[in-house]
Amino acid sequence: MYMGRKSGFVGMVALMILGMVMGYSYTLLTEMFQDEERIGNDKVQINKAGSLSDSFEPLAAVELPHITSRETTFIFERVYNACGHSSITYRYATAQEAGLSQEQVEEMYSSWDIKEFSPSIVWLCEKVDGYCTNHYIIGEKDGSVALYRPREDGQDVYLIYQTDIDIAFLGADVQERIREGWVVDSLEQLELLMESWDS
Repeated sequence: MYMGRKSGFVGMVALMILGMVMGYSYTLLTEMFQDEERIGNDKVQINKAGSLSDSFEPLAAVELPHITSRETTFIFERVYNACGHSSITYRYATAQEAGLSQEQVEEMYSSWDIKEFSPSIVWLCEKVDGYCTNHYIIGEKDGSVALYRPREDGQDVYLIYQTDIDIAFLGADVQERIREGWVVDSLEQLELLMESWDS
């Protein structure tokens, strides 16, 4: 008998809790539907005024144009076709190079290709037909053997030393190579050649 009352009491408490939960859920759902209806009515009124579109489509992300600044690192890479070597130099953007788009950089450096462009790095590459500055060129000046170095742009050479060796006293094949511009890959190789001619 006691167990029957106890289980009946527990059942009533469970029903009361269930009723409270259902009532709370019903109230919550009713308020949500009323809020949605109110928002829908407000939306229709705003749409009628022509101020807002009927759908909330996500706005497209606006991508800002990439431009350079004074903190942009400019990388200049030259590839020398004659020797296959390359040289790379780095520096920050100058005042004239700051605030430029990729198209403006392309106009400024029309003989260069852009390998990379971002606000932090602009990497330019130029192919050069000549030799890099690591080489020496043996040539002729005023009838004597002269030593030249290629300029960084590979377009020209400059005189670094004129020797006392008269080109007329050298063999015909050596004279021909010197007149064509004999390219030497190292200072050691150059010194060995000069010693052999000077003796």
